[in-house]
Amino acid sequence: MDHSRNPGSPLHLRLAKVFLGLLNIALLVAVALVLLPLVTPYFKHAGSYRWIEHVEVFDARMIRWVKSLVPTNFKGYELARWFIVGGLVFARMWVDTLRHKVSTAIYRKTVQRDFEALQSAAPTDARVLAPVKEKMKTMDARNPKSRAELLKVMGDAKRQLESMGRDLAFLSIDVVDSTKMKLGEDKTFIEHDFREYKDLVDSKLRSNGSLKAAWTPDGVMACFPSIDAALKAAKEVIGGLDAFNANVKMIKSNFTVRCGINAGHVYYDEQTPMEEMSDRVIDIAGHMQKYALPGTIACAKQIIEPVQQRGGFNDAGKVVDGYEVYQWTPASRLQDEGAVS
Repeated sequence: MDHSRNPGSPLHLRLAKVFLGLLNIALLVAVALVLLPLVTPYFKHAGSYRWIEHVEVFDARMIRWVKSLVPTNFKGYELARWFIVGGLVFARMWVDTLRHKVSTAIYRKTVQRDFEALQSAAPTDARVLAPVKEKMKTMDARNPKSRAELLKVMGDAKRQLESMGRDLAFLSIDVVDSTKMKLGEDKTFIEHDFREYKDLVDSKLRSNGSLKAAWTPDGVMACFPSIDAALKAAKEVIGGLDAFNANVKMIKSNFTVRCGINAGHVYYDEQTPMEEMSDRVIDIAGHMQKYALPGTIACAKQIIEPVQQRGGFNDAGKVVDGYEVYQWTPASRLQDEGAVS
């Protein structure tokens, strides 16, 4: 985490820092120009240079202006020029102080941004982030040593979080048109059917080694140690619905699901519930499910190519979150579609 540059800091603060830096240089140049008339007499023909002539004219006007505002002669010593120099030096000190405050504000926002990035990686892991939080409270942004100590603590936390990373697969399952299925049906039948459906899905998740799962009313997001395990669970859920619809459910509509799978390297803590895990890998699994056709499994092309169970997947002709989508359709459904065509 290099804080020497701050691309994530607010634009107005970065512009203010640049402006104050330029103003600081301008004030330094102004001090030099005010002192210039004191040394030009020592240089032969210095007055022949036009720019020096302009400086001297402007200098004379400034001296007259200062004399018109305050008494400048002290015991025979003319102090008007030194009043101007003193004012410029004071202004430069004030600008420099303000610039340090802006730099501190930029640094604090950059640190906060980096901390939030760590927090999003492990939003519930207080053990890893506790030292960072404590150091942020006591950090003196003006002190280089204090900043270096904070960077070390944040670096340690980042390495610890990275060591918690695992390659995992995520399966998202949702019942198609579940709201319409419940219209006009007996509440007892609805409760019975959806409870039995949940039991069916849970049994398939467990039998295929699901590490954890989180349910919405009619959908689930489950975590698996491998893509093969997630695929097998999804296929068994889709396949198991034939018998479920024929022998178990009581409402008129059949249960149909769509499934989405994605895989990748994510931060994993056994103590963190599935519903509290947050990662783009998980989000994409949910998006794949939303774009899947009823009774199918959708996933990105690159994650399905290396797995053992890639048979039956075909190009879906869709792109989700920048990934080409491949879709698995049960053989029975393909046969039915072929017969109809």
